[in-house]
Amino acid sequence: MIAFRRNSFIKITQKTLVSLFPFFLLTTTTMVLSESVFSVNGYINNLFNVRSWFPYFSTIGLVLTNCTALIGGLSGPLATYFSAKYTAGHYGRSTGTAGITAFIFSLLIHSRKLFSVLLKDGALTRISLPVNINLVIAILMGYIVGQIFRFSSPSDDQIVDKYFVYRPKTVRPILSSLSLALVCSFFLFLGNRYNVFSTISNFFSNLIVNRNNIFVIEMNTALRTFSAWIGNSNLFNNIPFINDSFALDNLNYALKHHTTRGVPYLFSSTNLYDAYGAFAGLGGGLALLVAILWKSRSDKDRDVSLKSIFPSLFNHGAAFMVGIPIFFNFLFLIPFILVPMINVFIASIFLYFRLMPPAVYPVPSGAPSVLYAFIGTGGSLRALAVGIFIFIIDVMIYLPFVTFNDQIHDELRRVDPKGGKHD
Repeated sequence: MIAFRRNSFIKITQKTLVSLFPFFLLTTTTMVLSESVFSVNGYINNLFNVRSWFPYFSTIGLVLTNCTALIGGLSGPLATYFSAKYTAGHYGRSTGTAGITAFIFSLLIHSRKLFSVLLKDGALTRISLPVNINLVIAILMGYIVGQIFRFSSPSDDQIVDKYFVYRPKTVRPILSSLSLALVCSFFLFLGNRYNVFSTISNFFSNLIVNRNNIFVIEMNTALRTFSAWIGNSNLFNNIPFINDSFALDNLNYALKHHTTRGVPYLFSSTNLYDAYGAFAGLGGGLALLVAILWKSRSDKDRDVSLKSIFPSLFNHGAAFMVGIPIFFNFLFLIPFILVPMINVFIASIFLYFRLMPPAVYPVPSGAPSVLYAFIGTGGSLRALAVGIFIFIIDVMIYLPFVTFNDQIHDELRRVDPKGGKHD
């Protein structure tokens, strides 16, 4: 594990993720406020009727939503920037030039209209900046740009020499990088035009189709959490309640019979994964946060955890996941996947023996993940108690991994004192 953590690509990846922490923290905070507080259907708004007494409610909600989309959409280019910067710096090349080249590289990749329409003044919004990103691809793009600068002549990445004379050879690595970006953008354009990516997306979407089967739900849970661990925010998105046919059938049954006993689909993704699998957040991230605050000796990890409490409570733990980091961290891979699967299994046992009611009612947007089961069951204290029991188990599962992570930090400090300070 020590040798793995000292690998150059892993070190670059972890530096990139940690550098993204403040941007993700800002994005997730504005996302929580826009979803839960300044939204007509938001949980906090419905709870305290914020809309009736808070001035400029709609305007603030609009600004927060747009800020979330903009800053979150820039997360991909920023990841590419930091990755290229640290890669070039690792090999003694110009970090600033490599970083900004990678940033432009990312913008060109995301420019879906580059080969179809004329981008006039003010039309640069045609560049796609989705909040849903893939950190693997973003970091790899930056790493490739950094490698281009690495294998160029040392003089090629200097904008000016020590006498402040411009060196035209600077264009080489920049031109090579941006040419590669244009080629990649062209293939993406062709892929979109001929529906290649939509076909691939539909294939993976079918892998997590909701079924009234505990085995399928467990496999879907593992797939969602693993895709999250590798930085993909598309595949693990929850199936909306309104699109879950089993959840709608359960709701209609409960409304018609005025009881949740005897619902047609006791085991559904909404009832098991949403209510209990993600009780402690994606991959049990909130449980890891508590375990770190409780047992970790790392000041950095504790500081990240404290700053990430607010968005993590509302099931937006991306900032926490990049700040530790959890993404691409093999130490946390096993518990990250195992925790939600155990949660689903425990919940299925309690449901099978009718020890708690199923969560059949829709939950307002922006509700804390730890309250999903309580709200979804119509306020069942038994469901809340089971959720708390599951949360305690999640924390206990993460404790030995937190201790092992501290040991790795100590060993890295011993082997590389300078690197340990930044670990």
